[in-house]
Amino acid sequence: MRKNSGSAVKKTKKMKLSYIQIITLLVFIYFVYTLYNQQIQINKYNSQIEMYTSDIQNKNSLIGYYKSQKLSVNSDEFIELIARKELGFVKPYEKIFVDVNK
Repeated sequence: MRKNSGSAVKKTKKMKLSYIQIITLLVFIYFVYTLYNQQIQINKYNSQIEMYTSDIQNKNSLIGYYKSQKLSVNSDEFIELIARKELGFVKPYEKIFVDVNK
């Protein structure tokens, strides 16, 4: 009878060892899965950062353009240009030539 109980102990040790291996494998698979999902999230966030950085640069250049326009709007040259183009004003004693081919 002792032989049977000894072989039963060996089976139990083998099964315990396989349970530990299975648990280790499951933990490893979970770790790899989590790492993969985190990498996907990181890539997504990096692309969003690039998009927002580009948007900020575009907005800053637009702000610079509008600031320069704001400064030029108050200049005499700009006011004269608008008065000539939009309102058709001319300076006194200025000759106007009209192109009839247009």
